Amino acid sequence: MSDALAIGDGIFQITVPMSHNPLGSTLIYAMESPNGIVLVDAGWDGDEGWDGLTGGLESVGHSISEVEGVVLTHFHPDHTGLCGRVREASGAWIAMHQADHEMFRLMSSPHDEAWVTEQVQNLANAGAPADARDAFAALGHSAPAGPQSAPDRTLADGELIKLAGRDLKVVFTPGHTPGHACFYLEDADVMFTGDHVLQKTTPHVGNFTYPLEERDALAEFLGSLDHVQSMGITRGLGAHGTPITDLPGRAKELIAHHEERLEHLYDAFGDDEITLWEVAQRMKWYRPWGEFHPLAQNMAMSEAAAHLRHLVARGKVVQLPGTEPARFARR
Repeated sequence: MSDALAIGDGIFQITVPMSHNPLGSTLIYAMESPNGIVLVDAGWDGDEGWDGLTGGLESVGHSISEVEGVVLTHFHPDHTGLCGRVREASGAWIAMHQADHEMFRLMSSPHDEAWVTEQVQNLANAGAPADARDAFAALGHSAPAGPQSAPDRTLADGELIKLAGRDLKVVFTPGHTPGHACFYLEDADVMFTGDHVLQKTTPHVGNFTYPLEERDALAEFLGSLDHVQSMGITRGLGAHGTPITDLPGRAKELIAHHEERLEHLYDAFGDDEITLWEVAQRMKWYRPWGEFHPLAQNMAMSEAAAHLRHLVARGKVVQLPGTEPARFARR
């Protein structure tokens, strides 16, 4: 257990560990509210995380029973997992943007045989070979968050969350997830950026369903980055890593990174007609494709699908009619 960090401006940062995950922890932020404490996110469910959250609050003279509400940046389990325990201990409300409520429901539903079959079919439609499909099916699959952590309140863009003598403003920033939201604390010139903008990490942007769905996740993400950049907010506090000292500058860097990835992927097509699986193999990754764990391959496929979908939307790549699994080529 570690003590909460007093950042200043009445903000406390609590490190909620998840040692099973490469990220290591989620950073939770606590501020005083009219009836206690409001948290930005809650952390991964588990005794390790619970001890980190409760101990962090106690280190600054507060108790988990004082939590009035939790505002969630998005539905992922390292942000929502402990919400059920927080609500049971304090009666807190749990709030999330409407666009992520359904995503949470799907994530927390049983990952049974039917779910696995659907995912394997998705891989087949994308052109994944039989050995890759079998490797994914052989993994143990369980829902990463329970329904007890489901949000009971909906957040809207521009909504104000009451704090003690000030407000926290909801800023809708879709991309990393359909309903991702940041939270702007105007009097401190700081935005809680969740997984939308991180100082040292490029957030995952993906939408691996097949055929490619209409949602252009990368377009959403780039648009949200442009919006945050235009707000002129100096500081950002993300859910992982170090504070962001130049939020507009970091948003600009992330936009440039994805433009570079799109250009590289477009060039990687050459004159070939390739499947989504082959698109993923040709993208730049932090290690060779063949070394990816099956779950990491699935995440990479999601990222590849988002970039491919965006190239299609820009009119630079076309899906070839009558191909199964579907193939794509440069225009």
